[in-house]
Parts: sequence; C-alpha cells; structure tokens
Amino acid sequence: MVERYRILRELTKAEIREELNLKNVVSDYYVADPFIRIVIVEDMEESRLKYHVIEPSLSVEEVHILSSMIYDLRRILSLSDVSKELEQRIENLLKAVERLMKEHGIETSDELYTKMLYYFFREFFGYSVIEALMLDPNIEDISCDGYEVPIFVYHKDYGYLETNIKLGRQTLDRTVLLLTQRSNKHISVANPIVDATLPDGSRLQATYGTEVTPRGSSFTIRKFTTRPLTPLDLIRSRTVPLDIMTYLWLMIEHKLSAIIVGETASGKTTTLNAMLMFVPPEAKVVSIEDTREIKLYHENWLAQVTRTGIGEREIDMYDLLKATLRQRPDYIVVGEVRGKEALTLFQAMSTGHASYSTFHAGDINQMVYRFENDPLNVPRSMLQFLNVVLVQNTYLRQGKRIRRTREVNEILGVDPVDKNLLVNQFLKWDPKKDEHIQVSFPKNLEKIALSRGDDVFEELERRKKYLEWMIKRDIRDYKDFTKLIHAYYRNPELAFSRII
Repeated sequence: MVERYRILRELTKAEIREELNLKNVVSDYYVADPFIRIVIVEDMEESRLKYHVIEPSLSVEEVHILSSMIYDLRRILSLSDVSKELEQRIENLLKAVERLMKEHGIETSDELYTKMLYYFFREFFGYSVIEALMLDPNIEDISCDGYEVPIFVYHKDYGYLETNIKLGRQTLDRTVLLLTQRSNKHISVANPIVDATLPDGSRLQATYGTEVTPRGSSFTIRKFTTRPLTPLDLIRSRTVPLDIMTYLWLMIEHKLSAIIVGETASGKTTTLNAMLMFVPPEAKVVSIEDTREIKLYHENWLAQVTRTGIGEREIDMYDLLKATLRQRPDYIVVGEVRGKEALTLFQAMSTGHASYSTFHAGDINQMVYRFENDPLNVPRSMLQFLNVVLVQNTYLRQGKRIRRTREVNEILGVDPVDKNLLVNQFLKWDPKKDEHIQVSFPKNLEKIALSRGDDVFEELERRKKYLEWMIKRDIRDYKDFTKLIHAYYRNPELAFSRII
C-alpha cells in the first residue's frame, strides 16, 4: 500500500506540472497526501489569484467504470449501512467493491485501484466534489452560487478566491441534498431554504432549485475549526491585547456581563468562545444557539439549540432562555441576540445572572439604537445592567483580512439628568499603527476591588504573567488551556509558583 501511495503521489505531481506547467504558482500544499493537492496560481491576464484543486485523474473509460460502480454501491449500501459504525461501514464498502469488480470482470492496476478507492471513500464518507475544500484548514468559507458557477472560497492568507470547481445541475442538487442529509435536515422544492449545522460543527445555509435562487441550488458553508481558538490565540494574532484579555478574565470571574458587537465574519463568536474559557470550573453554564458553535471544556455546561417547526412545535431562543432562567445558571450564553429574547436576556442580567452574547452592530451607538427600537425594544433603564461592550471589526491590511477589537467600553449607568447611558471607552485601536491604545481607566476594576478586598492591580499583573507564561510554553489546545485556568482558580499560589 505504501508503494501504491508513492507511485500515485508521483503521478499526481506529474499531472500538476502538465496542467499548470508550474507557471505563476503562489502556493501549493497537500490536504490529503497524496490524493488532494491545492495549488494557488496567479492569473496574469486577470491579475488575480485562483484556487486549484488537483485530485487523481482518470481517463474517460475509467470515469465510466467508476460512475457505474458508485451507482451500484449506492443501491447496495444506502439502506443497510446507515446505522452501522464507521469501521463496519468501511469494511462493507471494501467487500462490496471487490464483489462488484468480480461480477463485472474488472481488473485494475494497483495505481488505478488506489485512485478508485479514494473516490469511493470521498463519495460515501466525505463531502463528494467539495471534499478538498472541507479538508483544507486554510479555508474559512465556501460559497456556491448556482449551476455552472465557479465555487468561491475564503482563504485565510489570500482572501476570496475563485476555484476550478463548477457543478452542473444534477451534481449541485445532489451535493445540496447530501449536505442537508448530513445535517439531519430536509430540503426540497416545497421547503427550499435550510439553515443547519454539519457534523463537524460548520454552519450551512442552502437553497434548492431555482424558485428562490434563479441561478440554481446554492450553499454557503462557514467552516468550523475543530480546535477552538483560545485567548492565547487571540493575543498572538493581536485581535485582543494581553492587558484586555487579563481584564476580561477578572471580569468573567466576578460575573460582569458582556456583549461582543461587530459586523458579519468579524470573529464575534470566536472571541466569545475564547472568553468563556475563563469561566470558573465549578460554575454552571447554559448556552443557547441556533447552530452549535460554542465549544467548551467544562463539565457543568448545558448546551441548547433551537428547533424549527416542521411537523412539531418550534422551539426558539426565547423559549430556551425562559427555561434557562429556571435552571439556576451562573453564566448564560446566547450565541447571537436578534429577537424578543433580548429583553429576557437583560432581565436575567438585572437579576444577577452573568450573561454573554454577540450582536450585529457597527459600534456601541448602533447597538444602543437597535436594542431600544423595534423589534427588540429593550428599555434604556435595563441597558445599564450590561457591563462591558467589545466592538470587533474586520479590516483588509496588505491584502489580508485581519480582525481587531476596535474598542472596549464599560456601561456605568444612566445619567439622572439627561437619561443618556454613561459610557467609559477605555481602549481603542489605532489603524495606522495597528496597535491598541488605552485612553482611560477601566472603572469596573473599582467594583471588582470592592468585592475582592485585595489589590486588584497586583492580581491583574499576576494573571498577565500567567498568560505570558502559557504563551511562552506554546499552549495551543483549548483543553490544556482550560486545565491551567482551572488550576489557577483552585490554587492560585501553587499555579503561579510554576512560572517563578
């Protein structure tokens, strides 16, 4: 088998050289060595980069054989294998392949057999024609806008790129059905729009047919990172500075509520998920989401998701949030506030529940305006129970998209004279220097100091050194990070003694 892989890899390299002639190659790498190679090339005529997926090539005759076998395998395996474990399904697939090849008298070389196995596995255990895009860890978004339209991807290093993948009507319709089935959802001409979560946690939005989307079926996938980013990752990427992350740690411990606002794809949920890793180990956390995106290493955590009303009563965020308040949570997390649950969330804040969420707005003024008006209608007297507002945005810098916490604000109350919110902006981002600047003193530290009874600035410095020590140790895994935070909570002196 190793020899087969070596031969196939050499063949794949030759195919790439022949197809692209290695001209204007900006980057190339494998995402499934030796089967899938990604080559990013510069189109000199159009002055832009393009994303090429290179898979094992087949002749016309080999494609016909492969298609015929996949058709027969779907008929054999579709009903019998669905409920079985993966290992058993793989074993059944291999047996079925051997049987079909004998029945049809098909003999292949080792190289062709290995190529065919790749395509069988891609069809039955992967994501079919978009398997390479799903496997590429550099891809954040995948967008298919219709029949015979190139699929576009968002590459973390090169931004939006056109791919060499176009899907015809039959293939695209089948791909949309596959994606929705993998998400345990139903899509059809009668129900042509679906929002769902793929098994790996990626967010899917799909349409079927041409009634809603005239160019044909479509899908957009916002990929989920299997390894959630930790606060250390946000510090390394300069999204959130070290001092602010230390402040957030202290704020979360003392149950001050916060909302992260920003535009689409500005990394709001990523920052929220990272912040929640500072939750004390014994605290009860309840999260409410439309699609599962929050991922914590926390035992006392109840994760809840909404349910659409197809044949059953719909359960929305408002229903889940009402039920949550009866469960005595220490921390309430709402994935994104957008409806009537907003008022209930602020009521939870006013009764002492630490609450965290994300919200679509450009800045704190837009946030206040949206909260106070239809359809949210949160009274200003309740907005004062929100303690911290982080404003996060995405920027294009030297051709790359970067995410930065643009400002950090504290809501201190309501002015008794003019009824305006008292807001203390103590941090802002300087786009010219790409650095964060502290512009005032964080007032919440005074509130925290009163409850602690010790020197809050000394404690901030200790925790800052503790985070710096973790960065030096190159802590990457969110479980390792959470264990170290829990160790600090349980015995601060012992945990801090490790870094001295």
